[in-house]
Amino acid sequence: MGSYHSLKMNDSDIQCTLCSKRDISNAAVIWCAVCDERLCQSCNEIHKYLKISSSHVVTALEVYKKLPKFISSLKQTCDSHEEHFKLYCPAHGEPCCYKCTTTKHKTCHGFQTLDSLIEQSQKQFLDLECTIDELNINIETVFNNRKEALTELDDQVLNLAMNIKKTGEKIREKLDSNEKDILQQLSVVHLKYKTIFENTVEELQTMKAEVKSLMKNIEEMREFASDYQFVLGSEEIRSKLKKEKDSFCKYFENDNKLRQKNVSLKFTPGHILNQDIFLGTMVVEEVDYEIPFKKNESLEAAFPLDIFQNIESVKMRTSSQSKIHEGKVTRNLAGCTFLENDQILLSDWSENNELLILDEKGEHLRNIVLDKKAFDVIYVGNGCVAMTLPDAKQISILDLKSNQGKIHVTFENRCWGITYSENTLFVREYSVGIHCLDLNGAIRETIPVHGYITHITSLGRKLYYTEHTPDVVHCCDLNGTEIWHLALDGRGAPKGIAVGKFGFVFVVLENERKLLVISPDGTNYRELLNEENGLQEPHAIVYDMNRNKLLLVKDKTGVTELYDVLY
Repeated sequence: MGSYHSLKMNDSDIQCTLCSKRDISNAAVIWCAVCDERLCQSCNEIHKYLKISSSHVVTALEVYKKLPKFISSLKQTCDSHEEHFKLYCPAHGEPCCYKCTTTKHKTCHGFQTLDSLIEQSQKQFLDLECTIDELNINIETVFNNRKEALTELDDQVLNLAMNIKKTGEKIREKLDSNEKDILQQLSVVHLKYKTIFENTVEELQTMKAEVKSLMKNIEEMREFASDYQFVLGSEEIRSKLKKEKDSFCKYFENDNKLRQKNVSLKFTPGHILNQDIFLGTMVVEEVDYEIPFKKNESLEAAFPLDIFQNIESVKMRTSSQSKIHEGKVTRNLAGCTFLENDQILLSDWSENNELLILDEKGEHLRNIVLDKKAFDVIYVGNGCVAMTLPDAKQISILDLKSNQGKIHVTFENRCWGITYSENTLFVREYSVGIHCLDLNGAIRETIPVHGYITHITSLGRKLYYTEHTPDVVHCCDLNGTEIWHLALDGRGAPKGIAVGKFGFVFVVLENERKLLVISPDGTNYRELLNEENGLQEPHAIVYDMNRNKLLLVKDKTGVTELYDVLY
């Protein structure tokens, strides 16, 4: 929401505005929100009996000073037309007067009167208080949990150090140097994880203080603010609250922030005195914590992620669009990925046998000619991409600087979708499953999945893939255990799939020409784009987590569209 500032009130600026205009110095005791004037006792007497101002609500100056600065600085009148604000423009998120609707806001729609907003504000303000209360409780829960985890870590390390010292005393002659070495290792481990916990506790402490400040603002506004200030001030509170929510939500991304570190020392009893070296091994195990979060039923919120974002909040906004015109035959864009410097790489699964590189604005930079047609592509770092070559039943890793292939792996059947996560390539081989390979091409394991599956993606330790005939979207762990699946109505032929912020899943339906978003738990979905939005022949998509952008490729049209994803 925009900010609208009037003259600041401070201890040295307490003169009556009307008297000052007549070069008379009288102390102001009253402030009129409608006139936006400070009045002495005499001027106030006149003010309250004038017909034009008799209905104005005034506030004692001492009470007015107690309002938060961003509330007391709100302006009541329009700078351009010197009229009182009567309307609220949702397009600009600011109040305006009637004359503004013919000037600055002449193209805007959906104006609301400030009186109607004031009537609605009480329910919204209650929701704000509930949300702040809920966030404060949940931050406190995690804060206490991390402090307990830190204490437990310290206790474990202290007890372990004492046990090590006792063991060292018993076998000092044999293991004197080894004791010193293992204690040094323990110190390093302790410092490393202690720093992580302390940083988390410090961050949560800052969040607690900020939420406490918001709670104080709420109390002050409820007691001292006018209805007008109440409405506009709530928007400022809402903006600050969202920032704190977003910060708190980061502790649940990638499922690795809230884990206890258990430290232990493992060795083979009975062999220590017969060896020249200490046979102990320092082991640090991560243990997941189940933290009981408070749920505000009045807001129908589900922690830890759905309280901040729900599927209805996901929006799409076109960032850029480009069309590949050149080529010997019709383009068949089948795969896409983001490169360094926000560049884009497309695979053309046609007789062109090419990869196309575009800049961040979608402008064509260059082509790379291949020996075989590539279907899907994924960037793996260090200037290299991995791609599937279905007709050759191969995958290949290509160095984009030299245009030379580095690794080739051949399968028994055609391979289709490919994705990359945690230094592992995941490749779909038809009728076999999804292979897990390192960047040298060695297959570590194979996840058995079945069905007509061509597109896969990943986030952390989760795999996502689309199955068509029937139309189903799947989510499983890296052992192949299904976490959820979602059956889609109709015969839309789900193809491209990508995972975005907070675990929202994006899927294109090629036949029905739609783009869907699926909730992180796979329970529901809704349409984001369809044929009415100009969506034609959607095929592949990829998500840039750093910039919250989604790239959509339309296969036979040669069109790529880049969208901003809003939550």
